[in-house]
Amino acid sequence: MSDYLDMAQSEALRIRWISVQCYEMVLPNGKVVVTDPFYWDGSNYEGKENLTKQQENDLKVYAQKGFSVDEFTGADYILLSHAHADHTNLVGKLWDKFYGRVLVPAGAAEEIARVYDIPYGAIMPLYPGNTYYLDDFTLTVYPGAHDNRAFREGKFLRPSNPANQDFGSSAFGIPYPNNLSGLGNMFCFNFLIETQQNYRIDFSAGRDYEDHVRHVQDKSPNLMLRHRIRTVPAQEYARQMEAMGAQLMLPLHHNNARASGEDLNEYFEAVNETLRADGYPGTAFNPKPYQWYRIFTGIAGV
Repeated sequence: MSDYLDMAQSEALRIRWISVQCYEMVLPNGKVVVTDPFYWDGSNYEGKENLTKQQENDLKVYAQKGFSVDEFTGADYILLSHAHADHTNLVGKLWDKFYGRVLVPAGAAEEIARVYDIPYGAIMPLYPGNTYYLDDFTLTVYPGAHDNRAFREGKFLRPSNPANQDFGSSAFGIPYPNNLSGLGNMFCFNFLIETQQNYRIDFSAGRDYEDHVRHVQDKSPNLMLRHRIRTVPAQEYARQMEAMGAQLMLPLHHNNARASGEDLNEYFEAVNETLRADGYPGTAFNPKPYQWYRIFTGIAGV
């Protein structure tokens, strides 16, 4: 009789975080999904004197080093939650490199095609409430709501306001004027991705978390990609995971912590302390930029 195995495991997904809400995910069949493609190294500000307050904030919050669009392994599917510049500045370059399908909220689809010069045939407009049975995974689209912090603070960017025609585009190398800012505020979706092996990934951003939980309360996602809104304490973030019923949570838009110098490793330890105290059998994880991770189901002797 042969020896018994000490352990076994089955890989569900390979994933890495790039920037803001940009994740690169490799499915078990090798196809690649890129969410909200964005990366910016801030080099266009080098040597520039008298930066504005917004430009200084951009450098602090968004600028990164050690990566480029050439390092993506693929982009068979480019999935956009909304059209803002800090979620889309690489979409044109990724399409030119990999010729994938660009899945985008329908209200912003034509403007995305125009601004990034992507052929209309490559664009797949998405509508909330629909399920799309794609060749490599199933995508269910849910309504969402952008945080719109500026609006809550009384900063009303009307369509007639010239600032609304830029708002990040010039900083991040995107042709303007364009309507990406306004369309991004209006059309912001959440998603559930289900792989062919029934692994479920929930993607939720913005301020409508309680509504979204009701939409997916019977889905029990394995992996939760969730917006780490800067004003949300660790205890509340942990209980969002509990409400979702997820096994693993990774953050979205956590680059905002750089604005205040917050230590996200400490934050995530506090999240996990809350989960342990609540007796919840899940964990939250703060990923290192550009580092590949394997997500798997396994069994091991103790």
